[in-house]
Amino acid sequence: IKGYQVGHDTNEPMNIVNLKCESDLIPNLIHGNGIYPAYHMNKTHWISVDIEGYEDIEKLKILVDMSYQLVGHK
Repeated sequence: IKGYQVGHDTNEPMNIVNLKCESDLIPNLIHGNGIYPAYHMNKTHWISVDIEGYEDIEKLKILVDMSYQLVGHK
């Protein structure tokens, strides 16, 4: 996916993962570096994370786990 499609000011390709997220957390998360409103998803419940550029691996693990908890048991 290209950076400009997820709100990043570049036309360079990015590797992203879309994660479902608690909607009340999203406004604070998207202000962090490497997290954007989810491209082609409901931006109220989903975020896109630049998996190569996001540096907080522990936080990424928490976000992946949260996403799994929200969608994995359906």
